[in-house]
Amino acid sequence: MSQTLTALVVDDEERARRRLVRLLAAYPQVRVAGEAASGTEAVAAIARLAPDIVFLDVQMPDLDGLAVLAQLTTAPRYVVFTTAYDRYAIEAFAVGAVDHLLKPFGEREVGRAVQRAMERDAGQRFREGYDRLVAVLDRPRFIERIPVTWLKDIVLVPVEGITHFEADQEMVAIHTPGATYSTELTLAELEQRLDPARFLRVHRRAIVNLERIVRLERIEGTRLLAVLGQDVRVELSRQGSRKLRERLGIR
Repeated sequence: MSQTLTALVVDDEERARRRLVRLLAAYPQVRVAGEAASGTEAVAAIARLAPDIVFLDVQMPDLDGLAVLAQLTTAPRYVVFTTAYDRYAIEAFAVGAVDHLLKPFGEREVGRAVQRAMERDAGQRFREGYDRLVAVLDRPRFIERIPVTWLKDIVLVPVEGITHFEADQEMVAIHTPGATYSTELTLAELEQRLDPARFLRVHRRAIVNLERIVRLERIEGTRLLAVLGQDVRVELSRQGSRKLRERLGIR
């Protein structure tokens, strides 16, 4: 491996990113290849730049640090989590699962992280450490907000306000009581990332929010139609109807 590490700095606070880039400038063996201001940007930047080391903020408004890594097809060689939140650090980081910088950190902590990243077995240690981190956290992590493009802005749609998802040709429509958005995430991807206690795949083209169902109508024998609000109806497949009956204890 080259003695130069390419780095990506990820933090939703611009001031925090600038400070970390400035601290890294003291290490000629590190070249900052880019920055990302959100988890979504981080996923794209890691795929594009393939950095050796990623300084990854744990807590971000769209995708947190762990969710970012979960979306990657190929993980970076080494990741250093940065966090100001003890709830992530006290238990998991205390067992040495992965390298981390607890904010506010300084030159010494950054230097330690750089040195560890340059060690021969850094990649293996990170992979093992990340597995241990997930085991220590030992809780499912489901998406809470979905970033979508709306005009020129990025809107974070809370999943609790979504009535249902519906596949429409190459896109998936996100339906809420006030608006409909589009996402490039597939229903299969959403099914993996949504809380199964709240959302159910009821058709090959639809996922519904169980908490939004106000009435079930019987159609075509055992099939059901879910009423999710005024003029909002979703037809269930036979298999989807069966799964919903089992979930709700309906015979």
